[in-house]
Amino acid sequence: MDSVFGVEYDGGVIIASDQNNARSILTYQTNLDKVAELSSHSAMGVSGPNADLVNFSQYISKNLALHELSNNGLKLSPHAQANFTRGELATALRKGPYQ
Repeated sequence: MDSVFGVEYDGGVIIASDQNNARSILTYQTNLDKVAELSSHSAMGVSGPNADLVNFSQYISKNLALHELSNNGLKLSPHAQANFTRGELATALRKGPYQ
């Protein structure tokens, strides 16, 4: 079971997650990073199967970096980053299972 927590307070946000990669009763890895840095001021907590969470978090992170490079250094706001991530996840879910 994955655990990802986010807490907002007046001065910012704290994101925490476990680092286990497990399936059923087996633990495959105990140092998996489930908090992905999207930009210098934003991060995303992910959970799920190892391949999916690594691929999706890298896909989002690289596309946000590509957007910044192709628009003369203009960074997306956190709200725009969330909308992009939500849209990409919705598109992936509508296409059907990859497995």
